[in-house]
Amino acid sequence: MDIFSCIFVIICSIILPIVITVIFCVRKKETWKPILFGALTFSFFQVLIRVPLLQLVLPNEAWYILMSSTQPTLYALFLGGTAALFEEGGRFIVMSLFLKKHRSTLDGIAFGVGHGGIEAMLFVGISAIAMLLTSTFPSTPSSVFAGGVERLSTMVIQIGLSVMVMKTVREKNYWWLLLAFAIHTIIDFGAVLASGNLTVWTIEAAIFAVALFMAWFIYKEYKKIAPTIPRSIKN
Repeated sequence: MDIFSCIFVIICSIILPIVITVIFCVRKKETWKPILFGALTFSFFQVLIRVPLLQLVLPNEAWYILMSSTQPTLYALFLGGTAALFEEGGRFIVMSLFLKKHRSTLDGIAFGVGHGGIEAMLFVGISAIAMLLTSTFPSTPSSVFAGGVERLSTMVIQIGLSVMVMKTVREKNYWWLLLAFAIHTIIDFGAVLASGNLTVWTIEAAIFAVALFMAWFIYKEYKKIAPTIPRSIKN
Protein backbone atom coordinates (compact mmCIF):
# COMPACT_ATOMS: atom_id res chain seq x y z
CA MET A 1 0.00 0.00 0.00
CA ASP A 2 2.87 2.36 0.82
CA ILE A 3 4.52 1.81 -2.56
CA PHE A 4 1.26 2.15 -4.49
CA SER A 5 0.39 5.33 -2.58
CA CYS A 6 3.79 6.83 -3.48
CA ILE A 7 3.39 5.86 -7.12
CA PHE A 8 -0.08 7.44 -7.16
CA VAL A 9 1.32 10.67 -5.67
CA ILE A 10 4.16 10.72 -8.23
CA ILE A 11 1.65 10.29 -11.05
CA CYS A 12 -0.51 13.13 -9.72
CA SER A 13 2.27 15.54 -8.79
CA ILE A 14 4.91 14.97 -11.48
CA ILE A 15 3.76 12.88 -14.42
CA LEU A 16 0.33 14.48 -14.83
CA PRO A 17 1.58 18.11 -14.86
CA ILE A 18 4.27 17.18 -17.38
CA VAL A 19 1.76 15.38 -19.62
CA ILE A 20 -0.68 18.30 -19.49
CA THR A 21 2.14 20.73 -20.29
CA VAL A 22 3.24 18.67 -23.28
CA ILE A 23 -0.32 18.45 -24.59
CA PHE A 24 -0.76 22.21 -24.30
CA CYS A 25 2.55 22.99 -25.99
CA VAL A 26 1.93 20.54 -28.83
CA ARG A 27 -1.65 21.56 -29.59
CA LYS A 28 -1.18 25.29 -29.05
CA LYS A 29 2.50 26.21 -29.16
CA GLU A 30 1.96 29.75 -27.84
CA THR A 31 0.90 28.41 -24.43
CA TRP A 32 4.49 27.56 -23.53
CA LYS A 33 5.01 31.15 -22.40
CA PRO A 34 2.14 31.41 -19.87
CA ILE A 35 2.99 27.90 -18.62
CA LEU A 36 6.62 28.91 -18.11
CA PHE A 37 5.72 32.18 -16.41
CA GLY A 38 3.19 30.39 -14.22
CA ALA A 39 5.93 28.07 -12.97
CA LEU A 40 8.38 30.96 -12.52
CA THR A 41 5.78 32.99 -10.61
CA PHE A 42 5.27 30.31 -8.00
CA SER A 43 8.99 29.56 -7.78
CA PHE A 44 9.94 33.22 -7.29
CA PHE A 45 7.19 34.62 -5.08
CA GLN A 46 6.51 31.52 -2.99
CA VAL A 47 9.68 29.42 -2.93
CA LEU A 48 12.33 32.15 -3.11
CA ILE A 49 10.59 34.91 -1.12
CA ARG A 50 7.73 33.78 1.14
CA VAL A 51 9.09 30.43 2.32
CA PRO A 52 12.53 31.83 3.32
CA LEU A 53 10.77 34.68 5.15
CA LEU A 54 8.63 32.20 7.10
CA GLN A 55 11.48 29.81 7.85
CA LEU A 56 14.51 32.06 8.28
CA VAL A 57 13.47 35.63 9.02
CA LEU A 58 10.17 35.75 10.91
CA PRO A 59 11.07 33.03 13.48
CA ASN A 60 13.53 35.59 14.90
CA GLU A 61 10.77 38.15 15.47
CA ALA A 62 9.11 38.24 18.90
CA TRP A 63 5.63 39.04 17.55
CA TYR A 64 5.77 36.10 15.16
CA ILE A 65 6.90 33.69 17.87
CA LEU A 66 4.13 34.88 20.17
CA MET A 67 1.49 34.64 17.46
CA SER A 68 2.52 31.17 16.25
CA SER A 69 2.62 29.75 19.78
CA THR A 70 -0.40 31.39 21.41
CA GLN A 71 -2.76 32.50 18.63
CA PRO A 72 -3.51 29.52 16.34
CA THR A 73 -6.44 31.20 14.58
CA LEU A 74 -4.53 34.39 13.88
CA TYR A 75 -1.48 32.38 12.85
CA ALA A 76 -3.54 30.31 10.40
CA LEU A 77 -5.02 33.51 8.97
CA PHE A 78 -1.53 35.00 8.64
CA LEU A 79 -0.25 31.95 6.75
CA GLY A 80 -3.30 31.83 4.50
CA GLY A 81 -3.26 35.57 3.87
CA THR A 82 0.43 35.76 3.04
CA ALA A 83 0.17 32.74 0.72
CA ALA A 84 -2.68 34.46 -1.12
CA LEU A 85 -0.87 37.80 -1.16
CA PHE A 86 2.34 36.44 -2.63
CA GLU A 87 0.74 34.05 -5.12
CA GLU A 88 -2.20 36.14 -6.34
CA GLY A 89 -0.13 39.31 -6.20
CA GLY A 90 2.63 37.53 -8.06
CA ARG A 91 0.20 36.32 -10.72
CA PHE A 92 -1.15 39.81 -11.21
CA ILE A 93 2.30 41.40 -11.50
CA VAL A 94 3.66 38.80 -13.92
CA MET A 95 0.54 38.71 -16.09
CA SER A 96 0.46 42.51 -16.27
CA LEU A 97 4.13 42.94 -17.11
CA PHE A 98 5.15 39.88 -19.10
CA LEU A 99 2.04 38.45 -20.74
CA LYS A 100 0.65 41.45 -22.58
CA LYS A 101 -0.03 39.34 -25.67
CA HIS A 102 -1.23 36.29 -23.73
CA ARG A 103 -4.33 37.28 -21.80
CA SER A 104 -7.05 34.95 -23.01
CA THR A 105 -8.85 32.46 -20.79
CA LEU A 106 -6.81 29.69 -22.42
CA ASP A 107 -3.63 31.55 -21.44
CA GLY A 108 -4.95 31.79 -17.90
CA ILE A 109 -5.55 28.05 -17.86
CA ALA A 110 -2.03 27.44 -19.18
CA PHE A 111 -0.60 29.78 -16.53
CA GLY A 112 -2.39 27.76 -13.86
CA VAL A 113 -0.97 24.53 -15.25
CA GLY A 114 2.54 25.90 -14.85
CA HIS A 115 1.84 27.43 -11.45
CA GLY A 116 0.06 24.41 -9.98
CA GLY A 117 2.36 21.94 -11.72
CA ILE A 118 5.60 23.30 -10.28
CA GLU A 119 3.96 23.58 -6.86
CA ALA A 120 3.03 19.90 -6.99
CA MET A 121 6.50 18.86 -8.11
CA LEU A 122 8.42 20.92 -5.55
CA PHE A 123 6.19 20.47 -2.50
CA VAL A 124 4.93 16.91 -2.98
CA GLY A 125 6.47 15.08 -5.94
CA ILE A 126 10.11 15.28 -4.85
CA SER A 127 9.23 14.02 -1.36
CA ALA A 128 7.24 11.13 -2.84
CA ILE A 129 10.18 10.10 -5.02
CA ALA A 130 12.50 10.26 -2.01
CA MET A 131 10.12 8.06 0.03
CA LEU A 132 9.88 5.55 -2.80
CA LEU A 133 13.65 5.35 -3.33
CA THR A 134 14.49 5.08 0.37
CA SER A 135 11.44 3.00 1.35
CA THR A 136 10.86 5.47 4.18
CA PHE A 137 7.10 5.64 4.56
CA PRO A 138 4.97 7.38 7.20
CA SER A 139 3.00 5.32 9.69
CA THR A 140 -0.26 6.24 7.95
CA PRO A 141 -0.17 5.27 4.26
CA SER A 142 -3.57 6.87 3.70
CA SER A 143 -2.02 10.28 4.34
CA VAL A 144 0.38 9.68 1.45
CA PHE A 145 -2.47 8.72 -0.86
CA ALA A 146 -4.40 11.78 0.32
CA GLY A 147 -1.46 13.90 -0.80
CA GLY A 148 -2.04 12.74 -4.37
CA VAL A 149 -5.75 13.46 -4.16
CA GLU A 150 -4.97 16.90 -2.79
CA ARG A 151 -2.64 17.64 -5.72
CA LEU A 152 -5.43 16.88 -8.17
CA SER A 153 -7.79 19.24 -6.36
CA THR A 154 -5.14 21.90 -5.87
CA MET A 155 -4.15 21.83 -9.55
CA VAL A 156 -7.75 22.60 -10.52
CA ILE A 157 -7.92 25.36 -7.90
CA GLN A 158 -4.65 26.91 -9.09
CA ILE A 159 -5.93 26.93 -12.66
CA GLY A 160 -9.18 28.55 -11.54
CA LEU A 161 -7.34 31.22 -9.55
CA SER A 162 -5.11 31.93 -12.55
CA VAL A 163 -8.15 32.35 -14.79
CA MET A 164 -9.63 34.80 -12.25
CA VAL A 165 -6.46 36.90 -12.10
CA MET A 166 -6.09 36.81 -15.88
CA LYS A 167 -9.69 37.99 -16.11
CA THR A 168 -8.75 40.86 -13.79
CA VAL A 169 -5.83 41.88 -15.99
CA ARG A 170 -7.80 41.54 -19.22
CA GLU A 171 -11.03 43.25 -18.11
CA LYS A 172 -9.59 45.66 -15.50
CA ASN A 173 -12.18 44.30 -13.06
CA TYR A 174 -10.37 44.04 -9.74
CA TRP A 175 -13.21 42.24 -8.01
CA TRP A 176 -11.90 39.05 -9.61
CA LEU A 177 -8.50 39.63 -8.02
CA LEU A 178 -10.13 40.18 -4.64
CA LEU A 179 -12.18 37.01 -5.11
CA ALA A 180 -9.07 35.01 -5.97
CA PHE A 181 -7.32 36.42 -2.89
CA ALA A 182 -10.30 35.60 -0.67
CA ILE A 183 -10.67 32.03 -1.95
CA HIS A 184 -6.95 31.36 -1.60
CA THR A 185 -6.87 32.79 1.93
CA ILE A 186 -9.91 30.81 3.07
CA ILE A 187 -8.56 27.53 1.68
CA ASP A 188 -5.15 27.86 3.30
CA PHE A 189 -6.56 29.32 6.53
CA GLY A 190 -9.02 26.44 6.84
CA ALA A 191 -6.42 23.79 6.03
CA VAL A 192 -3.97 25.11 8.64
CA LEU A 193 -6.62 25.58 11.31
CA ALA A 194 -8.20 22.17 10.69
CA SER A 195 -4.89 20.32 10.66
CA GLY A 196 -4.76 18.16 13.78
CA ASN A 197 -8.42 18.79 14.56
CA LEU A 198 -10.09 17.07 11.60
CA THR A 199 -9.23 13.91 9.71
CA VAL A 200 -7.17 14.30 6.57
CA TRP A 201 -10.04 13.03 4.44
CA THR A 202 -12.44 15.59 5.89
CA ILE A 203 -10.02 18.33 4.89
CA GLU A 204 -9.54 16.78 1.45
CA ALA A 205 -13.31 16.61 0.96
CA ALA A 206 -13.58 20.34 1.65
CA ILE A 207 -10.74 21.13 -0.77
CA PHE A 208 -12.35 18.87 -3.37
CA ALA A 209 -15.61 20.81 -3.02
CA VAL A 210 -13.74 24.04 -3.79
CA ALA A 211 -12.07 22.30 -6.75
CA LEU A 212 -15.49 21.35 -8.12
CA PHE A 213 -16.59 24.99 -7.96
CA MET A 214 -13.37 26.04 -9.69
CA ALA A 215 -13.84 23.39 -12.38
CA TRP A 216 -17.32 24.80 -13.05
CA PHE A 217 -15.89 28.33 -13.24
CA ILE A 218 -13.09 27.26 -15.61
CA TYR A 219 -15.58 25.46 -17.84
CA LYS A 220 -17.90 28.48 -17.87
CA GLU A 221 -15.06 30.84 -18.85
CA TYR A 222 -13.66 28.42 -21.43
CA LYS A 223 -17.06 28.04 -23.11
CA LYS A 224 -17.03 31.78 -23.81
CA ILE A 225 -13.97 31.42 -26.03
CA ALA A 226 -14.44 27.84 -27.27
CA PRO A 227 -16.14 28.87 -30.55
CA THR A 228 -13.07 30.96 -31.44
CA ILE A 229 -10.56 28.14 -30.82
CA PRO A 230 -9.55 26.03 -33.86
CA ARG A 231 -10.88 22.48 -33.81
CA SER A 232 -7.32 21.07 -33.82
CA ILE A 233 -6.72 22.71 -30.43
CA LYS A 234 -10.03 21.71 -28.82
CA ASN A 235 -9.78 18.05 -29.88
